[in-house]
Amino acid sequence: MLYDNTGLAAGATPRAKTPRNPRRRGMITSTSNQRVQWVRTLQSKRRARMREGLFIVEGTRLANEAVSSRSPAKLILYTDAVKQGEQRLIEELINLGAEAEEVSERVMKACSDTESPQGLLAVLPILSSTPPDKLSLALVADRISDPGNFGTILRTAQAVGVDAVFLSPGTVDPYNPKVVRGAMGAHFRLPIIQEQISEIEEHLGGVDVWVAEVGVGPPYYDVDWHKPSAIVIGSEAHGPSDELRSIAQGSTHIPMQGSTESLNASVAAAVILFEIVRTRGEE
Repeated sequence: MLYDNTGLAAGATPRAKTPRNPRRRGMITSTSNQRVQWVRTLQSKRRARMREGLFIVEGTRLANEAVSSRSPAKLILYTDAVKQGEQRLIEELINLGAEAEEVSERVMKACSDTESPQGLLAVLPILSSTPPDKLSLALVADRISDPGNFGTILRTAQAVGVDAVFLSPGTVDPYNPKVVRGAMGAHFRLPIIQEQISEIEEHLGGVDVWVAEVGVGPPYYDVDWHKPSAIVIGSEAHGPSDELRSIAQGSTHIPMQGSTESLNASVAAAVILFEIVRTRGEE
């Protein structure tokens, strides 16, 4: 039987009793359902994500990452097609605390941040992160505004084994849906810390800080990366901030030929981070 569950007070966080068997509930078919509107607000508004302390992952791959990391879950929405093929995944998310709602394809499209929804999304808590006491390799994202670029940077940072990623004020929300998709699960395994410059400086005490900057300082392959190090990747439009330059050991650059002035921030981060891994691997 189809039904339209709209019984929540305006602005309230949905708190329906968790169904142990997702087949027991009816299907949400209206995009005006308050739970659907709540999910759409979390997708589109940073303030809502920060206020609620929640973010959204879409698709079975990221949902499986959440399950693998044992992340708590608040809510899952899924379509009939996913229910038929991913019953076990749905049950695993329910076991992590999620309430489950089956929705129509139209409702899923309304809730999704993508052109082609994958039929499953999960609302998860934003968990606090702390860096390790001793940093071997850190990355500082300084006012990077493009969510796709930053998502790729997080994915690369996880791939090379970065200990923590610090975000200076003005950097894109790490829980922006495009960042989450681009990071491909890095949010579940990598400390991501948003702080003021003074607080970042405290964490980086005892670490050589290098700023990636166009045409300034030695080439990245001439830096001694064997010491505990942090690399600052700045905004493509404005470059690194003066505050981070002031706490850095120095600047380094990626030599380029021809008329190319600079690289995409995510590409620059990948080039330097993998050079650090290669250099340290030679030991």
